[in-house]
Amino acid sequence: MRARSSSWVVAAAAAMCGFTAGEAAAQEKVRVGWVPAMVSTPLMIAREKGYFKQAGIDLELESVTTATDAMAHVGTNRMQVLEGGVQANFFNALASRYPIVIAGDRASTPLGHLVMIRPDLKDEIKGLKDLKGRTISIAGAGSIIAYEMDRLLRTVGLTLADTNIKVLPIPQLPVAFANKVIDAADVYAPMTHQLEQQKIAVRLVDPDDILTDMVVAVSIINTDWAREKPAAARAFFLALMLGTRDYCQAYHGGRSRQEVIDIMMRTGIEKRLEILALPWPSRRAMGLVDPAAIADVYDWYKANGFVKGEVARDRLVDNQYVAAANAKLGPFVIENASSKVSGCR
Repeated sequence: MRARSSSWVVAAAAAMCGFTAGEAAAQEKVRVGWVPAMVSTPLMIAREKGYFKQAGIDLELESVTTATDAMAHVGTNRMQVLEGGVQANFFNALASRYPIVIAGDRASTPLGHLVMIRPDLKDEIKGLKDLKGRTISIAGAGSIIAYEMDRLLRTVGLTLADTNIKVLPIPQLPVAFANKVIDAADVYAPMTHQLEQQKIAVRLVDPDDILTDMVVAVSIINTDWAREKPAAARAFFLALMLGTRDYCQAYHGGRSRQEVIDIMMRTGIEKRLEILALPWPSRRAMGLVDPAAIADVYDWYKANGFVKGEVARDRLVDNQYVAAANAKLGPFVIENASSKVSGCR
């Protein structure tokens, strides 16, 4: 294990030195819009450990409520990078000829989501097929959660149209379940744990047992910026991939786990130790996004009327920047070889 760790440090140091001494030596300002969440931890790691600075990036972060709120900013190059969910607004922006593309993974299977139901219904609702005609809450009609729920229902011959959809923000779920306003919901952590601990809802299905190719959040870049300043784009993703690998080592119980927890708490990503003790959200250690998975999301949004206009499939994803980072860093090898945790590989 020590040999692996040592070789990893050497590879990372060599990669950063190559950028600092060469193509990204001058500090280049890069504005990043981000939706605060645990999956944003690699961004914080790279900032706190100086990876961006070493790569010649003057990082400027701007917190946004949702990726939808900031899509116009990245499309007009006010922001160069946006980290957020795969929402219909991304595809609509592409259809409107905005110069943007998905350039890296931010959150993917296993997601830690749960389809949950009211405890008083557990003898009536025993599987997905029993959700027909039931009131189901999703975070947004045109959201990635709606896409996930529809895919789940289709595995048993149903669609969202066979249910009564109620759009509710995640923080309202405890009251909605307790007051019997909803029968079920597709919920993400840490709300899943809160609902179970308070016995307000119980799990019906773990989507990770059924859907193994979900990509729910990504890094979106302005392609005009990346074309005009390719060295800065490569440097940004090298630093981000270093942060991602640190996160994934900690995710698997590596020796950096406490350091990463300290960064989460110090930067406000997550300050509750009881939540940090639970499984963390996953992202791909190599950062590559499956174009077919994104194309399927696009097809669903378009078929359900959330996307207007056509988008060529080859305009959806460009993995070249994370691929360049991986070429410098080499394969990702988990330090803790005994880890049985799935994801973040």
